[in-house]
Amino acid sequence: MLGNSHSGAERTRKQRIYAALAVAAILAMCMWYYSSHKSPVSPGGSRLTNLVLSTKTPYLAPNATARSVPAGLELIQVQHIYRHGARYPTLGDMAHIKNVYGLGGLNVPRDWINAGLVDGDKAALLAEYGYHEMKGLAQRTLQRYPKFLAERMRNPELVRFVSSEFQRSIMSARTFQGVVDPSNHTRPVTVLPLQEDTILAMKTGCPVWVQGKETATLNASKETAVFDSAHGQKLIQRMEGKLGAKLTVDHISTLYSMCGYEVSLFAQSGTWCTLFDPDTSALMELRNDIKYSRVYGPFGANINRKLACALFTAIFQDIDSALRDPPKAVSTFRFGHAETIMFVSTLLRLEDVLGTDNSPITGSMPFSRAQHRGFKTSVIAPFSTNLGIELYRDQRDQPFFRMLLNEQGVRLPECHDEFCSLGVLRNKLSDAIGCDFESVCRISSR
Repeated sequence: MLGNSHSGAERTRKQRIYAALAVAAILAMCMWYYSSHKSPVSPGGSRLTNLVLSTKTPYLAPNATARSVPAGLELIQVQHIYRHGARYPTLGDMAHIKNVYGLGGLNVPRDWINAGLVDGDKAALLAEYGYHEMKGLAQRTLQRYPKFLAERMRNPELVRFVSSEFQRSIMSARTFQGVVDPSNHTRPVTVLPLQEDTILAMKTGCPVWVQGKETATLNASKETAVFDSAHGQKLIQRMEGKLGAKLTVDHISTLYSMCGYEVSLFAQSGTWCTLFDPDTSALMELRNDIKYSRVYGPFGANINRKLACALFTAIFQDIDSALRDPPKAVSTFRFGHAETIMFVSTLLRLEDVLGTDNSPITGSMPFSRAQHRGFKTSVIAPFSTNLGIELYRDQRDQPFFRMLLNEQGVRLPECHDEFCSLGVLRNKLSDAIGCDFESVCRISSR
């Protein structure tokens, strides 16, 4: 009896050891899977890096939900505008990256050289994490408007999806639609032909802007040269010491974009991003913003303040229809580009909302002052950035709106609260609503 009891106890002890080893093995496999499949944005919204990466910044999912709707307000329509999700570099960017890869004496590990960043077959296409970002946005949209969307999805005419004619925008729209409307009730994504698109790719159909771009780019280049004169030598010395290769500031700008792509496309921050600290990345974003703020933003030609007028004319046509007949209000989700959002931000003067310094961004701007600027592309134009307008009515049928930037409420300076009388927005955009886009963009003959 004692022998059998001892044998049984030994078997039980071994079974426990085997079970513990099995659990440890499963946990190890789970940890390996998580580390090799992790998202560039964690569930809490943290980036893999604390760097600002201009237009290559991965989308930062909000840590908190937008403020709840006050009692007495009924949601009757939503209008959202999105930049596409994370994409591969364009062919032009790939050429610059190949140039960096080919620098003589470049002292980096071979596994830093990522073939995906120079694969011409993938140029400018939506990347895997771009799909991931869009799915996350769509899931949070369902959580924000559960009852509202469920009711509208019963009628395929009440929710629509519109895209610019580029693969990255179309696939962003289709991915978003597939999550929001899994039963496929709504109509297919409407794709706007490029040469006729005054809504999302507005710059292509505006001769005034096209003609003025050369001057805007030249002005930006002059200011960038001032920046390079002030900061370039220090940046070059810092980077050459790390890489062991002869560099220019343009090389460093490419390295900066490569860091952005590595984080946004592959969730890696241990390669090119190790060359940058927060202050250096902020300087490089400032250099980028000199250009973007002049070519597409508030410190360029006057036309930049008007280019989103056709978009807001379309939005207010939908709003006015919704106010006349709320049960038939059409909600629209539009998918465009970084430039789309920049032109929208410029028309709305969001630089006044997002910073305390809205003076023109110059190459000689003190860094301490530049940190307070309202135009920062890492805020207004990361991958998947989005701007929404929610339309409400109160118990007296008075219309209100709330503006969302990247899923968080924005209070315009003219409003006392983020839930604001629609008349305020209508007055703010009075010069834009009802614009004749062709007249705005026609080159006058003299």
